[in-house]
Order: sequence, then C-alpha cells, then structure tokens
Amino acid sequence: MKTISASGWRLYVRAVAFATVCMYAVGTAGHLIPTTLPTMLVLTPWFLLALGALVAAAAMAASGRRFVLWAAGTYAFTFLAEAAGVATGAIFGQYEYGPTLGWAWRGVPLVIAFNWGLVVHGACGLAWRRMRAGKPAGGRWSTALQAGLIATAFDFLMEPVAMHLDYWRWPDDRVPLQNYAAWFAVAAAAAAVHPRDHTGSRARDAQRLAGLYVLAQAVFFLVLRTVWHWQGG
Repeated sequence: MKTISASGWRLYVRAVAFATVCMYAVGTAGHLIPTTLPTMLVLTPWFLLALGALVAAAAMAASGRRFVLWAAGTYAFTFLAEAAGVATGAIFGQYEYGPTLGWAWRGVPLVIAFNWGLVVHGACGLAWRRMRAGKPAGGRWSTALQAGLIATAFDFLMEPVAMHLDYWRWPDDRVPLQNYAAWFAVAAAAAAVHPRDHTGSRARDAQRLAGLYVLAQAVFFLVLRTVWHWQGG
C-alpha cells in the first residue's frame, strides 16, 4: 500500500471508514435481535480480526516498519499481561474468559491482544487530535496519559456488555477498581512508545481511521448497555 496513488489511498480509507460504521451498526442490531444473537457471537472473533486488519493496514502504510514493530510488541506485552492476570489475578483482578472470543492459549483468547493494540492505537489517534503537531518532549507523555484515560473509559463502557455476552467473567459480576487501574497503566505504557507520525496526510488519515474504529466499538457497547439496562437485562 506504500505505492498506492493518492486517489487510491483516499478510496481505501473512506471505504474502511464506511465499512466500520455499517458493520458496527449491523452488529449492534444483530446483537439486539434474539434470533440473530447466536450468529453474532460465533462471528465475533472473525469480525474483530477482519475489520481490525483493515484499520491496521492503513497504519502500516502510513508508518511502515515502526508501526509493525510497535504492534508486535504491544501484542506480546498485552497478551502476557492478560495471561498473568488470568493465572494469578494480580493484575486486573480475578477473572476468566468465556468461549465467545474464540481460540485461546493459556486461558487468553488470541484475538484479545490484537484488539488491545487497536484500542490503544485508536486512543492515541483520538488523543493526538487534541494535541498540536510537533509538540515537544512532554507531548508524548501527555498523549500517553490521555490515551490511557480514553482506553479506560472504553473498558468502563464495555464491561457489562462483555459479561452479558460471556467474553469474560468476574466473580459475582463485580468489576474491581483494580481492573480499571490496570487498564490505564497497560494502555498508557503502550501509548508512550507508539510511533507518533504527524507529518503527511496519510498519517493523519490513518490516525482518524483508528479513532473512528474505537468510537464505533464504544458506541456499540454503549447502545447495547443502555438497551439491556432498560430491558432489565
């Protein structure tokens, strides 16, 4: 995608943005209809992989090897944090994963660290929109803190829905404060080493696309959380 023309790039980004909004809208409706919910659950890990790969491809085209190295490192870092968390309860608290997110190793679905990376990447994109391009040294830490807060707010929206859909389980369905503290720490740490690239329209497009991806997921969880709350679920 490095050699794609400017018009081809714009078409790709707009197509992925359109697909993101449409697919999450369809997914939201599918989760709210009892007859289609089982199908939605089966498709969940494949949906996350397919749509996430399209978003990641834009970042790879804009930032090249730096993003690939960051993504690989973030996958390893977050997977190890999840594996240690499931095994010991010392990081996020006592929890275990259900079957919805698909294939797992060491009790952790393989897709979960992939989505971790996309959430942090998107949180960075949203944080960068609040920062001036080229802001010196302190800007990286300010962005990391903002990205950590965005990711933690995302998890707050997600938790009740994730439990309802059997993504994972907490004892007595109570999410400990420790979980949110760990989410902030892990997300901020990953964001602190994210390969910032404010130069060029492609980098900015990739950042906006990543931000849209996280916002679409957040709206998905917010709508389901709200509707099920009204229904007494």
